[in-house]
Amino acid sequence: MGALKLFITGAGSYVGLAAAEAAMRAGHAVVVHSRYGHRLHWPDAPGVTPVTGPLDEPDLAPQMAGCDAVLHIAGRMAGTEAEFTRDVVEASRAVMRAAHAAGVPRVVLAGSVSVYGPDRAGTVIDETSPLAPRPEERDAYTRAKLAQERAMQDEAQGTGLTILRLGAIWGPGRLWNAHIGLARGPVVIRIGREGQIPLCEIDRAGEALVKAASAPAGIYNILDDDLPDRLRFLNALSAGGWPRLVLPLSWRILDRIAGNRRGGPGLLRRAVLRARMMPVGWDGQRAVAALGLDPQHPFETLMDLFPSPSNRRNC
Repeated sequence: MGALKLFITGAGSYVGLAAAEAAMRAGHAVVVHSRYGHRLHWPDAPGVTPVTGPLDEPDLAPQMAGCDAVLHIAGRMAGTEAEFTRDVVEASRAVMRAAHAAGVPRVVLAGSVSVYGPDRAGTVIDETSPLAPRPEERDAYTRAKLAQERAMQDEAQGTGLTILRLGAIWGPGRLWNAHIGLARGPVVIRIGREGQIPLCEIDRAGEALVKAASAPAGIYNILDDDLPDRLRFLNALSAGGWPRLVLPLSWRILDRIAGNRRGGPGLLRRAVLRARMMPVGWDGQRAVAALGLDPQHPFETLMDLFPSPSNRRNC
């Protein structure tokens, strides 16, 4: 792969930083965009152009001029329905329109595996698996990621679009995720044991986003090679000093309590509980082959690379 010029939205975020650093290691020139100018700390690095401003500005297309691909990472993890619509869905429409106007041939979206809707324990989820059938029963983040994919596909206008459905991002300073259970102080309630946690280590996410800029367009699940179950994950995590106590709870008990409830706290809604805690397998091998992703260390080896124990709590 020759040197490219990449436009990276959300470059100050956890994933955006990883993608920008992966691009620089690969010898690419990068335009790093942040809506608020946060954490764009490479202004003097060769081949790096920092830009700021809203993603719906009229001058977004000129900022993309001459780029070979846009890595669209900007978004949000929490907020109101209106904030998700503005910052995830409508901003993504604007990015696709700007890329088309600028003549950028490829846009790569940092999507999420949360868009899937598993309905049976023991299944293996790959790119052909069904998406969440009733988004209104899921959380606002999932609804926004589903709408984001549709919006960008609608606005493609001939621009090549690759969607990377990233697993739960983890790495230094960010080890906890919603697929494990509930945490309070030194105690974790582990909900279920079987099935795999759909993890995506931060360096794999950055590598995949950059390599997707020149790989065949498509939809790919981006996951780690070695996916642990919840027990294995917490055993590795607790080796660093936290959690001090793990209490197991069957996800089926919560499933009976939830019934067909649509309101209330997340895990007491059946659709949310099943999406996060139902024991399923995950397949990310199509992306490994298509994008040429590097082999990873085993899960426990990766966990040992991260700071412990103080930085392991709730990231």
